[in-house]
Amino acid sequence: MDKQSRIFALLIVVFGLGAAVVLFQPVVEERLAPELVTAWVAVEVAGSGVAEVGKVDLEVGASFQLRAVLEGRDRQGEPVYYTEAKQLRLGGEAVSAEKLRIWDRPQPVKVRWFTVEGERPYTALDAESRMDGFRFKDFLRHDWPMSWTIPGEIDAAHDNHLANDSAEEIQRFGTQRYHVRIELYGSEESLIPERVIRSWGVSDLKQQIAGFPTVSLALPGVLGPASRVFGLTQLEPFPDAEHDILDSIGELADHHVAFSRLTVLRDQIRQTGKQLDELAWTSVELAGEARWGEQVAPGDLLRVGDRVVVLYEDRGVPGVVDYDDLCFDFVQGASVRALNEIFIGSGNTVELASLQSS
Repeated sequence: MDKQSRIFALLIVVFGLGAAVVLFQPVVEERLAPELVTAWVAVEVAGSGVAEVGKVDLEVGASFQLRAVLEGRDRQGEPVYYTEAKQLRLGGEAVSAEKLRIWDRPQPVKVRWFTVEGERPYTALDAESRMDGFRFKDFLRHDWPMSWTIPGEIDAAHDNHLANDSAEEIQRFGTQRYHVRIELYGSEESLIPERVIRSWGVSDLKQQIAGFPTVSLALPGVLGPASRVFGLTQLEPFPDAEHDILDSIGELADHHVAFSRLTVLRDQIRQTGKQLDELAWTSVELAGEARWGEQVAPGDLLRVGDRVVVLYEDRGVPGVVDYDDLCFDFVQGASVRALNEIFIGSGNTVELASLQSS
């Protein structure tokens, strides 16, 4: 072989090796990349700069983001976290910045967001199914972006099929839990994912209740306990329900998983240091005699018979308690209603229990 032929053959080998490196490099890199093991949902409160996996309690008006986190293990068994968060807290501990990475691997991903809720806003328990009548579900949020970071909201999905009879168009307060699934695809054209990695969901809720990704947006002051139950399922125990059923409902309410009329009133009253039978009830007129800020304030209780509501907001004649004012009502789910939807036909007199500190 002459010199020119040898050079030509060498060039072919060099170009072939280069093409092989380019072709197989992604495969090699992917085999050496961290093994993906699980996903997490982190909540980042606006202005904090830190995304945290766990429960977050906020006042109404605060905004937050949801950040998807994909955990992997490198060849030394050390964790790495693919996320758009700049800082991350997991299990109450800060994750070092060098363990955080933006997703840069060749596999395309889609991020699907879910909320974890009771199947319905209201469930009447019966003696046959007992607590099995209350079920949780992962609700796919089709209207949320399929991205690593999305704006947070607490609007429940389990009542989307029902007509909105609330006096407020959007849910501004309440409690919501979140779940994410990260789908990995073979190519951009693939329709079916090769693998789906999930964060904690329905099956993990009971065991992981203390650290499950949850946001509670509550109104300040006395309205806090009653406002926190919006978005949760209201449970109605069957007549003569045994103590174990009532205790189970109470435990769910303590963890802000579900509530009953009794538990929400219990929590509303408990903040005063009193019990229901210790409250002083006085008669007031809904014809314009009682005044906000004097006899009546947000968070107080109004009742006629066994129908009890929590006063919310002055919407009628300014400063006057009247039928156009709003309350929280707990009949077949938590709702914001005008007093004229509840007490009309009962005359102008209702009973008031003040929950304000003296």
